[in-house]
Parts: sequence; C-alpha cells; structure tokens
Amino acid sequence: MNLSVLLAGAFDYRLLETVIISLVNTVLMFFASFKFMQTLQQSGYEGKGYLSWLKRRDNIYMMRLVIVSFLSVLAFMIFNIAVMIFVDAEWIAHTGFVFYVLFLAVYIKKDRVTKAKVPLIKTNRVKRLIVTFVLVSLLTTALALSLLNLIGLWDDTSLLFRLRYGVVCFSPLLLPFTVLAAFYINEPFERYNNNRYIRKATETLAERGDLIKIGITGSYGKTSVKEILLSILSEKYSVLATPHSFNTPMGICKTVKKLKPSHQVFIAEMGARNVGDIRELAEMVKPSYAIITGITGQHIETFGSLENIRKTKYELIENMEKGGFVVFSADSANTYELYKKCPETKVIAGTNKERSPEVYAENVKVTANGTRFTLCRGDERTECSTSLMGTHNVSNICLAAAMAYGLGMNGAEIAAGINRVKPIKHRLELVPNDKGFTIIDDSYNANVNGTIAAMEVLDCFDGRKIVVTPGLVELGATKEYENYQLGRRLGAHADAVILVGKRRIDKIKDGLISVEFPADNIVCVNDLEAAETALAKIASPGDVIIFENDLPDKYN
Repeated sequence: MNLSVLLAGAFDYRLLETVIISLVNTVLMFFASFKFMQTLQQSGYEGKGYLSWLKRRDNIYMMRLVIVSFLSVLAFMIFNIAVMIFVDAEWIAHTGFVFYVLFLAVYIKKDRVTKAKVPLIKTNRVKRLIVTFVLVSLLTTALALSLLNLIGLWDDTSLLFRLRYGVVCFSPLLLPFTVLAAFYINEPFERYNNNRYIRKATETLAERGDLIKIGITGSYGKTSVKEILLSILSEKYSVLATPHSFNTPMGICKTVKKLKPSHQVFIAEMGARNVGDIRELAEMVKPSYAIITGITGQHIETFGSLENIRKTKYELIENMEKGGFVVFSADSANTYELYKKCPETKVIAGTNKERSPEVYAENVKVTANGTRFTLCRGDERTECSTSLMGTHNVSNICLAAAMAYGLGMNGAEIAAGINRVKPIKHRLELVPNDKGFTIIDDSYNANVNGTIAAMEVLDCFDGRKIVVTPGLVELGATKEYENYQLGRRLGAHADAVILVGKRRIDKIKDGLISVEFPADNIVCVNDLEAAETALAKIASPGDVIIFENDLPDKYN
C-alpha cells in the first residue's frame, strides 16, 4: 500500500474523529451556556453589562469553569501519559477525554438544579443566539482539532500529538466569550429586526390621532403609578397600558400589538439605564401627557452621574407633543427641579406641602389593612381609601389623580378608581400563608426611598419584625454609604435581620451594629434558599416578615 493511501485513510479517520468530538463538545457547551445567556438577557442584551458581570472577582460561575478546565486537563494528561506506558496505540488519545465529559456533566447538573429567580426566557432572540452559539462553538472546536491533526502528517507518534485532545478541556474557559461572540455576530440583525418592530409600533400609534397617549418615567414608582392610573382612568375610558415592567422599546412594541380601535387611552411606562433611552421611547410613543415620578441615583452605575439621570428623565418632556400636559412629583427634589424649568402646561402633586402641590393628600392614615386619606385639589375634598399601604403610595396616587383631573375626571370617579386598585406584585404585597406569619413581599428593585417606605409600613404591624434583604445595587460610588444607611434604618425598625449574599452585606451589618442592633439577631447567608432555611429556624407564628429587594441572579 503506498503512502498516499495511508495518509488518505488516516485523514478520513481523523476527520470523523474531529467531527464526533466537536459535536460532543458543542452539546456540552450548549447545556453549560444557559447561565451566561440568562445573564446576557438580564443585562438587557448589553455587552458592556455582561462583560462587567464576567469580570467580577466573586463570579462563582467563572470560577467553576476554571476549576472544571483545570481538573479536566490534569486528569486527561495524567491518565493518558500513564496508560501510554503500557499501550502504544493512537486510540489512547481519546480515553482521557472521558474525565472532561464527566467533570463538565457535574457542572451542568449543578447549574441546572440551582433555581434561577428569573430563568432564561426562550424568546425568538434567544433561539437565534443559541443557534449562533452552537455554530461558533462547533466551528471553533473543529478548527482547533483540525490544526492539531496536521501535526500527525509529520509525526503521529509524538507525545504532543497523542495528547492533542487535551486542548478540548480548555473549552469551558472560552464558553462565556463564545456567548458574547455569538451576541455580537447577531447584533446587526437584532438591531435591524428591533427597528422594524419599532417603526411598525410608531406608525400604529401615529395613525391614532384620537388616542390619548401618556408616558410615565422616573427612577422609582413608575409601575405603581401606571397601575393606579390604569385603575382610575378605567372608570371613564377604555385603557391599554404596558403590562408588568414592560418599559423598553420591545416591551412597548408588544403592547401596541394589542391596541384596538376601541381603546381611548394608551399608557406607556418608560425605563432607562443610559442617556438617550427615554428619548427613543418618547419619539416612538409621542405622548401628549406625561408623569415624572421620583428621581434618585438609582442606576447611577450606568448613567455615570445624577445629572445624567435628570437629563434622561427630562427627555420625555423634550420629545412629547408640544402643548402637552405634565404631572411632576412634589416628593422628589430632583423632580421638582425639572418641574421648575418645564415650559409645558404642568401640575405638581404629592404629599410634600412645602412645594405647594396642586393635588395633595391630607389626613393620611396608614394601617396594616391599607391607607385612608383626603384627596385635595383647590377647594375640592374627596375621601379615599385603598388597599395599598404606605405614604409613598399616597404620593403615587396623587400623581395619578392629577393626571385624571387633567383628563376631565371628577373626584367621585377618581375615588372609585383608587378604591379598585389591587396590591401591585412584589411591591409591599401581602402574601397569604398557612403558618401564621405576616409576609410582605417588597422584593422588586428596592431603592433608598423604597426602603424608607417599607419601614414605615412595617411599623404598622404588631409582632416581631424580621427583614430579609441582599441590600441595594446600581448606586455607583454611593453604594457603600447607602447600604450602611440601610443597616441603620433596619436597626431602627426590625427585631431580626437576615442578610443575603456575599457582597454589600458587610456595610449593612456595620450600619446595624452602629445603632447597637444585637449581633445575635443578624443572620448572614449566601442565597435566598439559605435565607428560607434560616427563617424556618427563627420565625414564629405572629411574626412579620418582609422581603426587601430580591436581586436578579446576575447580582448574586
């Protein structure tokens, strides 16, 4: 048999070998990639936010991938070299690969049993990301093995050639960056696709000249004000509002698809993490009416400064229809600054009488069963009651009521709408249980003002008070100070505190200790599951338990 025939046979064998190993490795990478795709999704498909998460020193997922790769390479090398002493055959090059498969399978199993707070949502965009990831992973592995197999054309007996498959064991280290590469490969198409939906939604809204369009933005309180306004306006109008926290361009697009000719009002919640985000949403909706809720340093890590946050919220005013009507919160100093410079028809509303609100509340009584107050506008007084708890919700109601007044509703209609408002999910929501506890779910995106309001509500209840919290995030340079202050705040209202996670909690603990909070009543745990276990040990019937902020998985 001549040399060309031998080389052709070896090439065919190694080609098949490369294909099989590449396919097996790609399947393993696919199942190991879910956490990283989930984090990319939670980061709003922003590569910068995803990279920031990857670079965190305490990123346990990256640490696990490093351990998997290290153990796989070590086991592969030791096993193959040991076996080669007794068996001189090329097939030995495959045997150590078993350890890699075993170690990665353990990683995948561990990852799958860890319950995600917000699991990866299999949207069409994620499906496209998966397809690209699989192709990139497959091609990368196949190319690496093909290049290594070229070594065999010169010398297929060398130790380097026999150990060539050890390179595959480094694949887990590339996994997070393969996800990122797939994201950037898809990004031009995703932008084009999103812009197509945005253009369609913009055209649909522009065609409805009869539609009352309302935009709501702010650092906090957006969803609450939106839900309250929806309830109030529904007393008189047919209303469509963005659901839940759908406050992105695609969230608004999905809502516009549900717009019917019978709808008279469209309410769009508008969220932002970067300068220009609100401009994009306002240009899309072109509202004639707007509400600016409270403004704080929330998300300052992505905005860079409080001034940038103020400018971004004001983008709603700059890009709404001229001659519009704007409601500003009287309970936020930053919002009040925007109120003073707004040239449109405007109203200020809230509970801070020092800023002379035109719509405000008197005789506020907050109880464990809800809140009662008198809604005031000029000489008009309307008695109101709601199942919502807390003075901050009265402030939110004043904003919604001011908008309703501006749209021609009367006090009786507004009071009826206020009375129909249901508790808003994860925002000081009472959770039924059969264990005799009072459980308050305030887990959605806690901020400084929100924790102040939560402590006010907590004081309305009798019984021992237990707070479960991981602290506050996205506060930039102020995060340590604000978490320290949070600890002091908790110490003044709680009887026991369970701190969740490895980050932030040191400052909260310092704050607790600074107000002489008993150290024995502070429990530190790694995750929510451990917090629930700790609760089971210390909680008794009659206790009041509040979950204050439940951070997305990328923060834990």
